[in-house]
Amino acid sequence: MASAAKTMARREQVSICLAKSMSSPSQIAKQLNEPVSKIKNDLHWMKKNSKVWLSGHTLDGYIFETRKTIDQLQDIELELQSLRSTHQNLDDKLKIIKQLAEIINMRWVIQGDGPTLMNMNTVKDLGR
Repeated sequence: MASAAKTMARREQVSICLAKSMSSPSQIAKQLNEPVSKIKNDLHWMKKNSKVWLSGHTLDGYIFETRKTIDQLQDIELELQSLRSTHQNLDDKLKIIKQLAEIINMRWVIQGDGPTLMNMNTVKDLGR
């Protein structure tokens, strides 16, 4: 039987895969080099224990979706940084830099608005 720490570490990796839009148990199992049955068990545990496992406003999925979006934007940002360093054509570089600036701005808007929206939801919940 796997240790609790090993199981929780694997579940964290499953969460990361979910955040990167991997939703198929077989796809996650392949990515993590784990049996599909373990991944299905992890996903079942996550769903069953979501109220305990996720805290506060994550129950409505907002924080999870926000984190997933930020991770995806960071992946795009890294890809654009790589393209920027390999392209020599000035027009291509300027287009890449413009896209990079938009992605960075989008990420910061999401990160900045997130706490504000959470605070508004908390205040609204306290007012009930």
